Amino acid sequence: MKSKVYADTNLFIRFFTGEPDKQAQKSRKFLDQVSRGKYELFICDLIIAEIIYVLESIYDLDRYGIVEKILAIAEIDNAVIENRQVILKALDLYEEKNIDFIDAYLASHSVKNNCDTVFTFDKDFRKIDFIKKIIP
Repeated sequence: MKSKVYADTNLFIRFFTGEPDKQAQKSRKFLDQVSRGKYELFICDLIIAEIIYVLESIYDLDRYGIVEKILAIAEIDNAVIENRQVILKALDLYEEKNIDFIDAYLASHSVKNNCDTVFTFDKDFRKIDFIKKIIP
């Protein structure tokens, strides 16, 4: 039986950046073990948001590079991403509409919950046509 393991953000940051080297090597080895079925890896949607935040703010990676990396995570065998479809839709909005990931996630999550209206002061939501807005 596979061991179940929750992923922390630093697993992926070390893997993607290659630094520090020893941690990056351990991350690569662990993810290889996940792919081979030794572990079932659970990835909380908050971890995805934190990965995006760190890659944007600390590593100054552009949104296309970030989306590519998150999609690579989604393709890992034996990995379960919480709210996978919400995350994938949010990634599309994040990239296509050039909006903050959290706003994209909120819009995608609201649709999942059959809620079509958002109260916000954030102008990013004006770029999302399938959400009604209450913007005071």
